[in-house]
Amino acid sequence: MRILISGSIAYDRIMDFPGKFEDHIIPSEIRQLNVSFTVKEFRETFGGNAGNIAYSLSLLEEKPVVYSAVGKDFQKYQERFNQLGIDISGIKIYPQTLTASAYIITDKNDNQITGFFPGAMSFYAKKPKVAKGDLAIISPSNPNEMLDLADFYHSRQIPFIFDPGQQIIQFTKNQLRKVIKLASICVVNDYELALTQKITNYDKTVVLQSAGILITTLGKQGSLIEINQHNKLERINISAVKTTLAKDPTGGGDAYRAGLIKGLVASRLNLITDSYFKFPWLEIGQSASLAAVYAIEHYGTQNHFYTYNQFKKRYQLNYKSSLTF
Repeated sequence: MRILISGSIAYDRIMDFPGKFEDHIIPSEIRQLNVSFTVKEFRETFGGNAGNIAYSLSLLEEKPVVYSAVGKDFQKYQERFNQLGIDISGIKIYPQTLTASAYIITDKNDNQITGFFPGAMSFYAKKPKVAKGDLAIISPSNPNEMLDLADFYHSRQIPFIFDPGQQIIQFTKNQLRKVIKLASICVVNDYELALTQKITNYDKTVVLQSAGILITTLGKQGSLIEINQHNKLERINISAVKTTLAKDPTGGGDAYRAGLIKGLVASRLNLITDSYFKFPWLEIGQSASLAAVYAIEHYGTQNHFYTYNQFKKRYQLNYKSSLTF
């Protein structure tokens, strides 16, 4: 089973603001917002949803194939992927532009303000080469490409995870309804779920009925995996991994998705041909939660590191059970 990751490759410029945004924004004057934040730290790191997911999967001893569009400044990132053994055959370089860049300011309460330059992400990556048994994830990238990939994977019976992220607001009601229906799993955070409901005009029950599997991340409260198949409903609450070292929430979501994918491929089950209820969802969710905490314990989205043996030992320590994969 190959793992196919589509999404953004980006350079992240991350800044830490030691205060609280709310102390500098007057709600009654929001129509004329003009604020400036003096930051304490500034770092340039490797990022982008596809890059982040691929990095954490490499730590989990998987070698995914990345499909993304990048610019003429990709060389540093390419060298990194080569060192990690990540397959970049699906990456297309556009020499007339730059690789996407994110500018992220985080305050002391972990609130974030992000400016994003799409650059090469405005274009398409190479078309995926697929085979029976592959698992794909469509993470945030060019919205039109995300829609095309959903149709492409569905037409070839390749199960895929729909991870709309910050691009969710780019979809129309009918587009979002369609992709949720085509996907095997829809994964969002609680805010993105609220946006999904608003855009689709679906309540949560209908979103779940359409998606089949809905995974909602809840920050410090963990995550919720909800399954609806053949009129049978199951909900699995996943607790967050305990930590006193949380530093930066930026890459937690992408690392969570890497842990989720690791659990899915390790199950050796197929989301199209097998019953959803055969999957070990508690273990899969806990693996995802653990992968996420490693990321948030470091600044940046790809600065965490662990061996797979260390991962399994920490799983045992936190959840009082052994990881079976």
